[in-house]
Amino acid sequence: MDAEAWTLVSLLIHVPVVVTWIALVGIEVFLCSVRDWPGGRRMRLIMAMRWPTVALLVIIVVTGVWQTMYNPFLEVNSYATLQELKSTTAYGMALFWKHVFVMGTVVLSLASRFVLAPRALAAGDERVSMLLRAVVWLNLIACLLTLLATTRMTITLH
Repeated sequence: MDAEAWTLVSLLIHVPVVVTWIALVGIEVFLCSVRDWPGGRRMRLIMAMRWPTVALLVIIVVTGVWQTMYNPFLEVNSYATLQELKSTTAYGMALFWKHVFVMGTVVLSLASRFVLAPRALAAGDERVSMLLRAVVWLNLIACLLTLLATTRMTITLH
């Protein structure tokens, strides 16, 4: 199979995995917004998303790097060509911002699921839980900004 066929395969894998990622973020927002559940149950459910998060992250990185390398405008095989794509096309600039927002959601997801939820569960501390609530809402915003940047990328293709 050629690079174009592999890019299609990577898109067919990447899109449902990203939708799943965004769904996990939505579930986190829901869990942090519901007031009737005891905090421990809520934190355990958030912590249960840790290993699916790692698996999804691996798939997103592999397929996303492939799609960045074999984008519709310029084959990216070095940092210089990536910079050229960014500076010469609207697609490249939107791709740059998408990567910024993706890094944001990755950091926020890892922080909430691997650091804040376990600390909140162990300490029973409402301040940690409030911080977790703020982080998951920021994560939702990062996901929405990622979708907007992706939409901008798609618009440039038409």
